[in-house]
Amino acid sequence: MSDTTFIHGDRIELRPLEEGDIPHLVEAENHPEIRRHISSFRTPLSESTYREERWPPSDNGVTLAIVPKDEADSDKAIGSASVGNIQQPDGYGNFSIWLHPDAWGNGYALEAGAFLLDHAFRSHRLHRISATVAASNGASRRLCERLGFVEEGAARESWYLDDKHVDAVHYGLLEREWEGPASVLD
Repeated sequence: MSDTTFIHGDRIELRPLEEGDIPHLVEAENHPEIRRHISSFRTPLSESTYREERWPPSDNGVTLAIVPKDEADSDKAIGSASVGNIQQPDGYGNFSIWLHPDAWGNGYALEAGAFLLDHAFRSHRLHRISATVAASNGASRRLCERLGFVEEGAARESWYLDDKHVDAVHYGLLEREWEGPASVLD
């Protein structure tokens, strides 16, 4: 594992993104199963475009690589999790997470999300964290609900994904509602 691990989970580690992650991130972001759910990943990217447009990550929040502990290539990022667009003194941030499809179904997103939310509430003193998910993305909606987010409404047909307009479902989680990682990882 990298010496820069930021958060240690049971099966994953969260660490700052490194330049060496770019090839893995580009490959994952270009995967059709990822692009069909995330509006900001609509157009395939080259590594050079990624470096020009997305590197380094924004410093207005925290964006971390998700690295499983049990993989043969034990420092390879399989996705990222972030709480960005942090607004102080309002105490607001926006949660997002994505994993390469090869890593789906292993519980990595739940664990990474739980530990990142805990960090965001405690270290950044946030009052509220939001998430916005395509209505057609059942897995991400279930993840938000398992993490304790409350559905707050939808912007009807506001995103164009997978050749159709879809609703963007808005979720919110307040600090007083967050009971810590153990409450969702049982």
